[in-house]
Amino acid sequence: MSLDIEVINSLKSLPCFGEIQTIDCLTNGLSQTAIKVTTASQTFFAKKLHHDTAITEAYCALTCSTENREQDSKQHLSPDVIYHDQEWLVTAFIQGMTLAESSLEVEKKILTALALMTKLHQLPVSGSKQAIPLLDATQSTKRLLTKPARFLVPQSPILDKVTKCLTLIITRLSEASTSANVLCHGDMNFTNILVDDNRHPWLIDFECAHIAPVEFDLAMFIAVNNLPTQHLNEIVENYIKLSPDYCCNHELLIHYILYSFFINGLWYFDNITCDSKDSDERNQKLYYRLAIEQWSAFDNFAIECAIEIPKLIPLIS
Repeated sequence: MSLDIEVINSLKSLPCFGEIQTIDCLTNGLSQTAIKVTTASQTFFAKKLHHDTAITEAYCALTCSTENREQDSKQHLSPDVIYHDQEWLVTAFIQGMTLAESSLEVEKKILTALALMTKLHQLPVSGSKQAIPLLDATQSTKRLLTKPARFLVPQSPILDKVTKCLTLIITRLSEASTSANVLCHGDMNFTNILVDDNRHPWLIDFECAHIAPVEFDLAMFIAVNNLPTQHLNEIVENYIKLSPDYCCNHELLIHYILYSFFINGLWYFDNITCDSKDSDERNQKLYYRLAIEQWSAFDNFAIECAIEIPKLIPLIS
């Protein structure tokens, strides 16, 4: 993937770099532009921020790179932040690979991710509400439905029905829950966890972060990694081992899982363009495959849990 000259010039103008030797585009991500910048003295990771989530992402990256710094450097959740503004987040470059790329067994990947998740959830959220939005399931879904993919437009009434059904129940269960809201990553994908050459894991990419119940992060973790839902109880048990005070609201978790499958599929479909001249054909196929996976999982999980809700795959068959 090549970089626009405007992006390159914008990077070169940042005050955190000395003389830049190389600028390399990293193509692992599906959303924002990620770049490796090498100078004579250091290597950096630079991410082009989305306007709507820039404040949240920078705030979370700063918080997770400095929390517990004095006590133990091994407790750092995220790479050191070098520079940030409304357009860019620049951090130290982590030499290694994503958890998705590692040769670890799935069970060990899950435990690694849960260990990071519990540390994140234990961070204080007081004073962060202006920087990190409170999760509103209804509004989050409606934003995706504002301009749905063209082939989903005729199905809008059914998608609205699914949205209302899910969000009404989630709102009711959340209001009745006694669990405190925590800082949730919102996209605990194995690709958003880096494992360095010393096998230390690092959590990155906070553009989907929200203040929300623990159940939301657990649900999205299961959905975005397409983990078999028959391991749901085992995942919850492992989380409780790391955070003994947690008491899971299983009904809320189940509906957050459906919600996660639903909005993930919407996001992937919305990023499929109809103009092949302006799109990366390989990415389009990937988006479509991932969308189908999410909506198939939605239908199967709804049937498994005996939840009466319109099925999604028939809408695009």
